Amino acid sequence: MRSRVAAEADKLVTLYTLEWGKITAVVPGAKKIKAKFSAAAEPVTESEFMVYAKHQSVRPKVTGARMMECFPDLRKDWRNFSIASYCAEVCDQLTPFNAENPRKYELLQRTWELLGRAKNPWRIYTAFVLRFLKLSGYNFYEYIKSENISMPEKELNAIRHLSVLSGEDVDNNYDLPPASQERVIRYIDAYLSLYLPRPLSSREFFRKIQACAKAASVAEVTA
Repeated sequence: MRSRVAAEADKLVTLYTLEWGKITAVVPGAKKIKAKFSAAAEPVTESEFMVYAKHQSVRPKVTGARMMECFPDLRKDWRNFSIASYCAEVCDQLTPFNAENPRKYELLQRTWELLGRAKNPWRIYTAFVLRFLKLSGYNFYEYIKSENISMPEKELNAIRHLSVLSGEDVDNNYDLPPASQERVIRYIDAYLSLYLPRPLSSREFFRKIQACAKAASVAEVTA
């Protein structure tokens, strides 16, 4: 889900695993150009890792890796890839270490798969966050009802439907006007801010890239 430099050539990666939940592990030599584990340790990638843990007090080390899925369609569109990164960061920040939850793993993997061909990626993101919050013990719909939060009926219905519809129906068969979708996302982001330890860095990166893209378009038109 996340990586950073651990030594001159090593990476320290945060992984969400099917068997152990969230863990961190060192990937030796992953920063080298010809590193054999480099591709498998990239963000938004599903890989199979062999991990050696000498002792509970010693950080695990990756001794083998095989990439299973790199989601190539997703990587063709920087917007959809950025949204996939949001999902990974939400998973990271809302998940404690060593807390196994296969349903969270399957939800994240399925969301990345859907985003690779999504017509409405923000809708997929919204459905992901609502379901991930529920799996984490933060049911947004129940929160709205228990706190008597005033919300237009259209947005309230959208939250209820996006929480239960299949991914294909969310993307293709559910009609949600852009203005309503934006309001729903704002409601959810405000709720997320109550529990996330820090703002989503991937969201801020997206805003900067989007601003640069808009500036480039203006420059092209006016040149």
